[in-house]
Amino acid sequence: MKIYLAGPFFSEEQIALIQSVEKALDNNSTVTKFHSPRLDSTSEYEEFTPAWANATYLKDMHHIETADCIVALLDYEHGITDPGTAYEIGIATMLKIPVVGLLTSGDTVNIMLTESLHAFTRQVIDIQSYDFNKLPRSSYQGNYI
Repeated sequence: MKIYLAGPFFSEEQIALIQSVEKALDNNSTVTKFHSPRLDSTSEYEEFTPAWANATYLKDMHHIETADCIVALLDYEHGITDPGTAYEIGIATMLKIPVVGLLTSGDTVNIMLTESLHAFTRQVIDIQSYDFNKLPRSSYQGNYI
């Protein structure tokens, strides 16, 4: 299975979390390939220019469209999911690509996200052992906003 990893990587804490999920995906025998935008930030354009933004957006959209499943990190800050990750979950949902959500801290998620999830977990280790070939379902457990 080809996985797209959606999640923020703007702070040291976020980078540590996304790195742990990258490692879990790398060690999951049902994952043939995964794409993490954090690991693919190369561009022919200067960073933070309009051309760079457009190229980055198009590249990420391509990787979402060609993924078999999305793993989405619901952690961000102040109990709110990263807006880019929320957007990627929405795109995946509209393309009927299953989304596995991971929330490691906090206990409240917006219902538009919770109801989009195919599976939900609170532990990174579950991503390493998740069977992406069978895609078992599990519901969000927590508070709603």
